[in-house]
Amino acid sequence: MISFSTVLLDGMNLEAGLRILAAAGARSVEPAFIEGYMPFDETVFVEAQGRALASMIADCGLSLHAVSAHTDLGQDGSADRLLHRLDFAQGLGARILISNATTGSQRARLDKTLSKCLPAFQTAGVVLALENPGHGHDALICDGVSGAALLAQFEHGSLRLNYDICNAHTYGARQRGLADDLRAALPWVAHLHLKDVQEHQGSWTFCTIGAGQVGYEVHLVRLFPPGIPLGIEVPLRLHRPGRGDPVRRPEPVLPEAVLTTVVQSLEKLKTLGLK
Repeated sequence: MISFSTVLLDGMNLEAGLRILAAAGARSVEPAFIEGYMPFDETVFVEAQGRALASMIADCGLSLHAVSAHTDLGQDGSADRLLHRLDFAQGLGARILISNATTGSQRARLDKTLSKCLPAFQTAGVVLALENPGHGHDALICDGVSGAALLAQFEHGSLRLNYDICNAHTYGARQRGLADDLRAALPWVAHLHLKDVQEHQGSWTFCTIGAGQVGYEVHLVRLFPPGIPLGIEVPLRLHRPGRGDPVRRPEPVLPEAVLTTVVQSLEKLKTLGLK
């Protein structure tokens, strides 16, 4: 299953954007609530809001499998925030909830958060998929190797990884290499994120899948487990000056850019045997 993240629609009317995705050939969407990528309010994370969004998505002819609703799981109040996100995911009908983990210095708080929340995920039949970040410092899950090591300590059926291939490229796997890092993560991966970056004068800009430097080629794609959900995440409104933290441009993404991005990304994946 291939989904397109709503980060691509940043600044657009959501329903109009969803209809553009469907018209461009997308069949599934991944609602995204990611700090630093796009604005959102914590009050959205209730079951009723999830049901309303699910209805809109269905009306636009799209399905969904996962939702990205990131929060730092090593902070005060993180358990409550995560459980609210679980309520929202249940309203959506999402089977996977994606979040970042925390920094290395907050490992003890992460353990407490997960101990409190994972039973609720198991009861709900929702997987919590922790994502490797693409920027920042001291990430507890800095790459696939560290993510696999962390999950092996929990060995919980409702806790898995969302391995972001571009994030590994820009943060944690540059020395080891993407293929080896992905191999290390795969036993624990429930979902994959694909995005791409181009470099201009020492800064990164996000681009259509296959148009950047990440390297989505057959040798890498062959490692993907058959049938694993793929989330195409193309935050065109963002750029990373000096390879630093993401910065939002003032102007929203134009509808024609959304249409082109979806069509070209799907064409690239088709050439790699992904449908």
